[in-house]
Amino acid sequence: MPKVNNKVTGGKKFWKSKTFWINILSIFGLIVQSQTGYVIPPEIQAALLGIANTGLRLVTKEPLI
Repeated sequence: MPKVNNKVTGGKKFWKSKTFWINILSIFGLIVQSQTGYVIPPEIQAALLGIANTGLRLVTKEPLI
């Protein structure tokens, strides 16, 4: 990646990040659970979110700016 004055250039805006949208989806899931009473155990939620974020981190090619 090109560097200019010790700063990395060429990143993307946060709203174009798949990780950002996965986290928004998880917040939506929490809201749905609170409104419906159907609750997925917190341990499973944390594991699924961790797996999703780790998988996305592995396929990410651009830094955020």
